[in-house]
Amino acid sequence: MTNEIKVDGACYCGKVTIDGSVSADKVMACHCTDCQKFSGAPFRAVAVMSADNVTIGAPVQEYLKVADSGNERVQGFCGNCGSQIFAADPQKTLFMVRTGCLSQHDQLVPVKHIFGKSAAAWLGSIDHQQWVTDGPASAEMEPATQK
Repeated sequence: MTNEIKVDGACYCGKVTIDGSVSADKVMACHCTDCQKFSGAPFRAVAVMSADNVTIGAPVQEYLKVADSGNERVQGFCGNCGSQIFAADPQKTLFMVRTGCLSQHDQLVPVKHIFGKSAAAWLGSIDHQQWVTDGPASAEMEPATQK
């Protein structure tokens, strides 16, 4: 693999573990409306890995999603804590692992934004807003993009 990054991680409760490797050019941000709805966030960052390059260390709950296009995607999540783990084709040959579950999430910078037509319009200006270190009343800080 080109620019291979070894990854490991787990769901929030630690029941479902993840180990694998991803090429740095296979990290993406998906802005489709399904990802927005599933995550409750403006997009999901994913590391695209073949089945040969990822091991999911425990059984996951699955939901079969059918997109407007008719494409089917298996959504895998922890049945205990609800953490989203992956999306995959029905044959599970290609996994889109949610980077938030991975210890290396800071290294997994999306190199491509997909479904940009449904991206939240305000995303381009987010680094110009007020940033604080922790909760709403914590100290102000400069966002990482401005350092």
